[in-house]
Amino acid sequence: MDADVVNGSGIQSAAKDATTVASHISSGSFEDDGDISSHMFKSSGSLDSVLWEEKSSASIRSALRVKLKSSELKLVSKSSNIQSHNSMLSDLTINKFNIKSMGLIGREREIEILRSCFERLMEKERESGPYDQSISTQSLIQSNAHKELVFISGYSGVGKSSLAKTLEKETNEMTEGIYVEGKFDLNTSNEPYSGIASALGQMCKRLLKRHEQSRKNANRVDVSFSFGSRLSGALGPTAHLLSHYIPELQDMLPSVRRNSGRSSEGEQSDFDMVQKRVKYAFRVLMKALNAEFSPIVLVLDDLQWADLSSLELMDFFISDVQNPNALMIVGCYRSNEVDEQSVLFQKVQGLQKKKNKFKFHITDIAVGSCDTDSVNKMIMAMMSIDDEERTRGLAEVCFKRTGGNPFFLIEFMVMLQDERLISYNLGLLKWIWDEKRVAEATMSTDNVVDLLKARMRKMPANVQLLLPYAACLGSSFSTSTLDLIWREQSVMGADYTDETITKMIALVVASNLVEACGESKYRWVHDKVQEAALSLSDTVTPEFQFQIGTALYHSLDANGLEDKLFDVVDLINKGRVSKRHEFAELNLRAAKKAKKISAFPSAANYASNGIELLPSDKWTTHRAVTLGLYTLGCEVELALGHVEAAEIYSNEVLSRPECTTMEALPLRMAKSLKLCTVDMKYKETIAINLALLKDLGINLRWTRATAPLQCITAIKRTIKMAKRAPSPKDIFEKLGPMRDPKHRSAMHLLARICYAGYRTEEIYLSILCICKMVEMTLKYGVGDVSPTGFALLGAVAIIVHQDYGTAAYFAEVAMAMQRASRAYGESETFLNANLYCFPWSRPFQQCMATAAEGYASGMRSGDTVNAMWNLICHHVWLPYTMGKRLGPILELCPKLLSQMEELSQPEQAIGLEMFWQMMLNLATTSESRVLHKLEGDIFSAQAFAEDFTVSASQEGTIHVLQGELLVFYDLEAAAKRAIKDGDKFAKLSPGIFQNMFETFHRAIALFAMARRTEKRKYRIHANKLAKRIKGWVQSGNPNVGHYHLAMIAEQAALTKKYDLAEENYKKAIALAARTGHMHHAALINERYAEFLYEELSDEKESKYRLGEAIRFYEEWGAFGKVEALKKQLQS
Repeated sequence: MDADVVNGSGIQSAAKDATTVASHISSGSFEDDGDISSHMFKSSGSLDSVLWEEKSSASIRSALRVKLKSSELKLVSKSSNIQSHNSMLSDLTINKFNIKSMGLIGREREIEILRSCFERLMEKERESGPYDQSISTQSLIQSNAHKELVFISGYSGVGKSSLAKTLEKETNEMTEGIYVEGKFDLNTSNEPYSGIASALGQMCKRLLKRHEQSRKNANRVDVSFSFGSRLSGALGPTAHLLSHYIPELQDMLPSVRRNSGRSSEGEQSDFDMVQKRVKYAFRVLMKALNAEFSPIVLVLDDLQWADLSSLELMDFFISDVQNPNALMIVGCYRSNEVDEQSVLFQKVQGLQKKKNKFKFHITDIAVGSCDTDSVNKMIMAMMSIDDEERTRGLAEVCFKRTGGNPFFLIEFMVMLQDERLISYNLGLLKWIWDEKRVAEATMSTDNVVDLLKARMRKMPANVQLLLPYAACLGSSFSTSTLDLIWREQSVMGADYTDETITKMIALVVASNLVEACGESKYRWVHDKVQEAALSLSDTVTPEFQFQIGTALYHSLDANGLEDKLFDVVDLINKGRVSKRHEFAELNLRAAKKAKKISAFPSAANYASNGIELLPSDKWTTHRAVTLGLYTLGCEVELALGHVEAAEIYSNEVLSRPECTTMEALPLRMAKSLKLCTVDMKYKETIAINLALLKDLGINLRWTRATAPLQCITAIKRTIKMAKRAPSPKDIFEKLGPMRDPKHRSAMHLLARICYAGYRTEEIYLSILCICKMVEMTLKYGVGDVSPTGFALLGAVAIIVHQDYGTAAYFAEVAMAMQRASRAYGESETFLNANLYCFPWSRPFQQCMATAAEGYASGMRSGDTVNAMWNLICHHVWLPYTMGKRLGPILELCPKLLSQMEELSQPEQAIGLEMFWQMMLNLATTSESRVLHKLEGDIFSAQAFAEDFTVSASQEGTIHVLQGELLVFYDLEAAAKRAIKDGDKFAKLSPGIFQNMFETFHRAIALFAMARRTEKRKYRIHANKLAKRIKGWVQSGNPNVGHYHLAMIAEQAALTKKYDLAEENYKKAIALAARTGHMHHAALINERYAEFLYEELSDEKESKYRLGEAIRFYEEWGAFGKVEALKKQLQS
């Protein structure tokens, strides 16, 4: 039963209707019951909702008759007050289809499935408790079970959106929960992320509203302020990017303004990175919002029209293991518009494959058409009839005509009433119809669009003119924009003065064609309604759309045109536009905007359209616009991987005899970037970039024969110049930014040559490029890659001169320069500083913070390559070097690997797997596997060498990790390898901090064999390494003090200075334990135990020290090593 009937309000409503009818019949508004029944219907409620509510029609009729009888009504003449008659009709509710307040019919199974997903989400939320903002980054990468992904599929009009909306009330009633919707539109798909951005904007508005309420209550914390501060810190300079998509952020982050900040060339040159920056910024925002709202139910409608970037972002949200809060994404799409070749189908398949790895649930709900029984119940609900048999015949006719489609059914019923095939007789107090007549009269009904068009044509003439204008503006529109068009087009027959836009829109809203979605903003209740409005008349031609576009172009102010730029240009382009320079320039503006927000397909289309609009003498009459369109077209086509299209644009520009070096430079640099980052043809990259540098007036004069001498001279000169540079805190202010485009471009070319040289082992060429970058910075100012140049110069200072203090200073200069200039490349700068410079002069623990900052910076900027190296450095390399417990590091490895796979970073994934396997061999026991070899389920050095071309850096990593296993499992083999290979790792990976423990472990093995065999070769090599370690200590390295003490002990033991040996063994163990180097406390205890047993014959103390070694190894988590030592102890 309906709630209104149960609580009596239904009867009250009927009584009110009865009073109205009675008063009008008394006054003579109607002559008879037939006249009453001929004026009945005005539909109310949502067209996309199919609903069920039983009302007691008997109770209503009874109430009405009581009222009629009590009024002692009399019929009067036809000349009674007509105005009163019309007022009575509009006040009635009993004669209207009851749509608005009813629930879904025939969807009990689908509702139950959807609710079970929501309950599972909330159960996980209750189990985990509230989110703690203070938890560490390491703790954040935990279970992702608080995520639900639901796909609702079905034909248009079956009620997918209504099904999703059943979660709205419960979610929004929760203290911290929020339900938001985003919709994708086929006609306005140029701007990526539109549906998601709209939904996130709604959340921002809700948060701002909460902020306003908090300001009124002095006892509450200013939520929005703290949220904005955290978000600004997390997004950094990428915050302004999001404001292009989510204008609400400008109110939340006052410092952010649209188009604020200069986008450096470095930021915009690598399009893949630009897209990654945007996606990461969205991901950070979602995580931040999810910390404020939990659960979030995000409904994305019409996913079949979503752009690829939006689908990837949905993937990012649902697989984000760093977001611990409850998130449910519901995606609705038309099953008949998605096949196996569609991007949505491919994305869904990909999500199915990764759901177990990322610990989220996927549920598919297929929504079909309703059966005859459900159609009958819908009709009963709409007409408030409780007799199933009475409506059965009508339901069968409706089912045949609509196929059981709920949206179609509602429109069909409305049409039946409009055609007076169904009517409500106020005299009989019931709905009446003739089933046979309905069946015969509706034989030609084809589809819902036709029904909607028929209804629209019964509206006032001006409204019929207005509807196509509104439909051309997309799935939503504002009254201000519509008003501008209406003013411009009023000369075509529409009367502007008689009816205002507001009144006409009010009529459209009352007819349930559009609904409000914000202040003076409206949206179509269904895309079929918009489709009907577009095809309402023959006026919606290309010329019509062109007229609307030009009307907006001429009417909007500068800010308004920028906001509506895509809509305006799309409407103009849809028309038959003559070749007009102003519209070509407008397409160039749209292309630049699309490129800036990573909408590369749209940018390519705008560039192509703009070129089509140029006259044949374009290079003579409109050279600047022509050059801009061809250049941008080439860049974005390359970004999309369309090499042939890019070549056409490029050849057009480069074939012009008047083309200058600087005009051709962007095209040639785009081609160079593709060679380096996409094709990975590093030798070709070097050749083309050297040629470009020469064209810019910079000649490195590099040859392999003279390279060593050139490097020595350049390093000495550059380091001397750099040391005279301003201090880190003043360097950016005193040098200023690099302003000359030629110099900025040259810096990028040098950086690419440096990288390609490293990849091809042309180290001397890389060093020359580093020196040139630093010298140009000191001469011309700070460019985008200047910080990277200084950080790499620090690495050169270590590699060539072992000048650790200078290296640290250059790294500080680089980081200060980076933070001041906010230039692209921060993650790379931090990585270089962390790998080469800081660990030699700072505690490892301080480097951890820098690595974390480098990771966050890289993700913000889209530099996922360096972000992932920083991630490994922070979570694996540094913790292992510091002797942190192996267990937590190993637990993180699967999560880290998942993120690398998600971001398509295979090289970093391989580097992680190498370390992972090495640590597994230390942490696990196995009788079936040889633990001292880098072989296992995660990584096999032998198989890798057989299957892949091993780079120098990979060879170095395999070498050092194999050495680690040997020093812990087989000292003799480690010593022999040390003699054979010498400083191989230092040559393969010069300057990197892992050289510290590699040198120490090599020295330990050599000293062990020198004492056991008394062979001179071991002693010589061991003493050489001990001297190197001593030099590190003397230079101020804070991380190797226990290395040096252990070396003193080993040398003393070798020269029979037993007291000195004992003293320094104990000191080394104490220092290692105090600084957290558990692996070295264990290793030195192991060496001390052998010394006591072999040299002093102190078996008891030797066993104690071996026991201590076992204790430290257990604490470290090296259980494979523990098992080996226990066997040794038993023997």
